[in-house]
Amino acid sequence: MSLLKVKKAPREDRNEAICTHDCGSDAPPTRCLRVRSPGGRTYTTVLTLVLLALTTGGLSPSTAGGASPAPSPTVAAFNATFAGAPPAQSPAAVAIAATANGPGYYVLRSNGVVDAYGAPNYGSLAPDSLANGVTAMGIALDAKTGGYWIVTSSGIVRGFNAPYLGEHHIHQGGWGQFPAAVAIAAAPGGAGYYVLRANGGVNSFGVPFRGSLAGHLHYAATAPVVAVGIAVDSATGGYWIATSIGGVTNFDAPFDGSALTQGHGSYFGKPVSAIAAATTADGGGYYLERANGAVINFSATPYGSLAISRSMPVGGTASGIAVDQVTGGYYEAVDATPLDGYLNPMRGLTSLVPQEIDQGVDYCGSGPIYALGNGVVKNVYSNQWPSGVFISYQLSDGPAKGHYVYVAENVTPEVRVGEALTPSSEIGVLNDAKTCLETGWADPPATPERAAGHVEYNGKNSTAYGLNFSALLQKLGARPGLPQPDGPPGPLASGWPTW
Repeated sequence: MSLLKVKKAPREDRNEAICTHDCGSDAPPTRCLRVRSPGGRTYTTVLTLVLLALTTGGLSPSTAGGASPAPSPTVAAFNATFAGAPPAQSPAAVAIAATANGPGYYVLRSNGVVDAYGAPNYGSLAPDSLANGVTAMGIALDAKTGGYWIVTSSGIVRGFNAPYLGEHHIHQGGWGQFPAAVAIAAAPGGAGYYVLRANGGVNSFGVPFRGSLAGHLHYAATAPVVAVGIAVDSATGGYWIATSIGGVTNFDAPFDGSALTQGHGSYFGKPVSAIAAATTADGGGYYLERANGAVINFSATPYGSLAISRSMPVGGTASGIAVDQVTGGYYEAVDATPLDGYLNPMRGLTSLVPQEIDQGVDYCGSGPIYALGNGVVKNVYSNQWPSGVFISYQLSDGPAKGHYVYVAENVTPEVRVGEALTPSSEIGVLNDAKTCLETGWADPPATPERAAGHVEYNGKNSTAYGLNFSALLQKLGARPGLPQPDGPPGPLASGWPTW
């Protein structure tokens, strides 16, 4: 393993700059955004890019006493006790939280179901209680009661053997207009909790507000960068916020470095998905988790990762990390939701922002887009669509065998007509742009190229085919799009697969 040193700021500094580096030169220029602290002072620092060279060997998922007794595609333990895991199927695992006295942890599913391992289960969100387009996003442990809080993308917070202290309900209508809740973190001693939103905003409940990144991220602009995780420093009560491109900003907590590369744009197709605070006994600091299962440590002890051990399931996405408070090790949760040979085609996108469902599903972000399943490319370009791109391919197996999938708009094609595809095939690259992309079911190739059910679309409604494709993506672990309220969706064709 080779590691470029991080230029660390003094630990007494409380709010550091968001700095960016251009990775295309030996001596990259540095650009910094100054972040103002709640008290009005401004701090600026320069961060050095951290690169991890993953070796072919490395550590394997393990318990404190050796190898994991039952390796799982959805939970891996590193210097922590493996106690079980949910199966690799829908609904996707989206977050994980470890108990205060170990060994034990909770895995949260996208539908709000909580699976408990080595710990008492205090309940889950009611079945079918989430509105269309809303998913469970985060879980945090109440140190006082041993219970936990769950937050949904719409900002709803529910306590299970933990006191309800408030919530900030988020209206639907496009996440750019109403940034979704993406994570929740508990304050030390069970005092309350913080809810993080995708634009970097923080809502505090029962605890003092210490600042946020709201207004400092390229969230609704031409290059969306989203906040993905928040972790509380048990020593100071402050917190760190991590963004999808690897930035870490501290609020009344010591700054120990970040993995930030570019101010906006792709992060090697491996976005950061979570952050977790290390234990004080282990020296403090924090861990960043990337979607490929890599764990980057900052002033914290490394214990291995899914990326190093090469045990990430095909198509899987690391979705959460939790530190074992007894051993100092950690758990990684994995969204591994294969469905009849289909895999999440959005798993490599950085700064993924779901938008409206119309003829298909719109997303903003950047990075590689994969094929849904095995198939053959039928079309690549169409001047009837924005940016002139309309990639379509016909699935050759699975429940939707024979049907066509399209990826259109601000995408650079990486395939040609007639090319055979698998779920590991990169069909295009989404470029940061306000137009984003649209993906869904397509009509058979024709001139002009059209989405399936296009006659149902009135310019403001979600079609039945758009809703159906969004449901499939959600089954595969992608965040669903946002249904539109205008007009009836119309019918699906007879015998069309449902999810």
